[in-house]
Amino acid sequence: MINVRFYYDVVCPYSYLESHVIEAAEDGGEVEVEWLPFELRPAPKPLLQPRGDHLRVDWTRNVYARAQAMGIEIHLPRYQPRSTLPLAACLWAAEQGRLRNFKHALYEAFFCEGEDIATDGEIIRAATRAGLDPEGAVAAAYDPARYAAIAAIRAEAAAAGVGGVPSLLAADGSSHWGMGGLARLLGGEPLVPRSL
Repeated sequence: MINVRFYYDVVCPYSYLESHVIEAAEDGGEVEVEWLPFELRPAPKPLLQPRGDHLRVDWTRNVYARAQAMGIEIHLPRYQPRSTLPLAACLWAAEQGRLRNFKHALYEAFFCEGEDIATDGEIIRAATRAGLDPEGAVAAAYDPARYAAIAAIRAEAAAAGVGGVPSLLAADGSSHWGMGGLARLLGGEPLVPRSL
């Protein structure tokens, strides 16, 4: 069994797409995964503009083609929220043994339904869909200790050479930024780290 760490953000389309690959390998017994939330744009970093050129160009050139090739529904979100609250709730959902269901409820609300997943209402809805206590999810989303945990995960990731998502960190310390890391690892190919 190969052990990896997989860094994701619930507002990153590539994390959403690559999660399907990682989960399939996890389900197939090929890999054991430690799922780690990595906030792409923690405050005070500026957020992307929902209708800005960066998003439109990247989605047109890359995201839609990859999603279509994988058979995954995805749409350019109407919002670009800070992901602190949903990621804090993801830490809690992992403790409850329901991270996958909760994460997918957030991804689907954001990338398929066009909702702002950084609101209490959407965190409640995701928790309900995942079979979790909605009040517990909201309480976790506002827990300062979870914010500190997210910051610590990010700092630890940076020390290991991880600077973005999706990223995979192998047991030997090698890392891969972007999609395809697990396929490379399982195929015996070298991982491609992000140049920081």
